[in-house]
Amino acid sequence: MLPLVLFSVLLLHNGSLTHPVFVEYQQIIHFYTVGETVYGLVIENISRVFPNGTVCFEYYNIDLNASEYIGPLIVYNNLSQPTSLYLFNGVGNSTVYRAGEFTLSGKDGNYYVYKNVQYQGRVQVVTYYYVNQTGVPYKIVFLQYGSNGELVGNTTYVLIASSIINPNEGLYFPLGLTRVSNNLSIGRVSYAFGYPLIDDVFTSLLVVSVPLLFAFKVFKKYRKEDGKVK
Repeated sequence: MLPLVLFSVLLLHNGSLTHPVFVEYQQIIHFYTVGETVYGLVIENISRVFPNGTVCFEYYNIDLNASEYIGPLIVYNNLSQPTSLYLFNGVGNSTVYRAGEFTLSGKDGNYYVYKNVQYQGRVQVVTYYYVNQTGVPYKIVFLQYGSNGELVGNTTYVLIASSIINPNEGLYFPLGLTRVSNNLSIGRVSYAFGYPLIDDVFTSLLVVSVPLLFAFKVFKKYRKEDGKVK
């Protein structure tokens, strides 16, 4: 319950925050089937915390290759069991429940390593969280395997900054970016990729699903082939 303790000292009486509360990650995505690497940023900026432990935060996903971004997407999670918020409760426990079950698979130095496996048809997504007692993951790894068991995608998040760990840190949002639509078509993205994507990545940004930028990149490629990119 450490994140709840952290936020309790940041709150004003009306649920506002005494200073910005955010996590920011560098995102590196390797597409093995096409030999492409995409670099990006993921930002979760928390704006309110409610008495029942629910938090409201803004989610941004930035494609540095294309100088484009999605966001803000307004998301609500509860601190007792976050699903898409990059905070981890129960660090040190053998099992932690987020949007699915994460099991403790070992330790890497001072960090606990938690693993989740999810299937959509014959597609497998394996997620690893590296997290210490702060509850803020310093690294998140998504491995996506295709229908033949081959590794088709590796997405790694590495923590850049978090005001939860260091209140003096500020988030980095690059200048000169173009904002694109938040409304992505699950069916069209799945068709473009060649097999079903996990729908939860669009509906609730579940962190056990395919990362949003991964689907976003494929969506842009499909639109170009369809002749609909201006």
